[in-house]
Amino acid sequence: MSLTIYGPAQSRASRVLWMARELGLDFEHDIGFAEDGASPALLAVNPMGQVPAIDDDGFALAESMAINFYLAKKHGKLAPKTLADEAQTLRWSFWAMTAVEKPMLEALLKARGLMGHAQDADAAQTLIGSLQKALNVLDGALDGRDYLLGDDFTVADLNVASVIGWGRMAGADFADQPRLAAWLDRCMAREAARPRG
Repeated sequence: MSLTIYGPAQSRASRVLWMARELGLDFEHDIGFAEDGASPALLAVNPMGQVPAIDDDGFALAESMAINFYLAKKHGKLAPKTLADEAQTLRWSFWAMTAVEKPMLEALLKARGLMGHAQDADAAQTLIGSLQKALNVLDGALDGRDYLLGDDFTVADLNVASVIGWGRMAGADFADQPRLAAWLDRCMAREAARPRG
């Protein structure tokens, strides 16, 4: 059995690398790009040439949230245990992608002056401010629980924290969402969440 994860660690592949470390998997990490674009190996796995993507012993899959859900279910760790928990995992993963990810990523890029964006801390804070309703929803969902599905860290937490964590990197303090802030601290303090050089 062999698992290859394609994508730079500074991309959405970071959440797949985090998942693989959480699960204790042996894997190869391939950036997936050559000087002229997507590498032939990446294109063989994902003809769109986008990362992250995986080759899991011949099974190819793209899209980070789907990859993480697949790996959790396959290895029986961090996976939802009931149909209701599975539905909530999908709900929170889709929520992170549709309600939060784009402005949060843009805030990070502006805060750090990355990928052709001029460094603009005020614009970053404005973007984070535009997310207050969504962040309040997450904060409310964490009332009386340590993690999104209850007492245990799961793929739902990993997927959502990997997006919300960009806010911290962009300078968000989440002072108005104390439960979210405490939850994010718990998620990001995990050994597997720490970036590898």
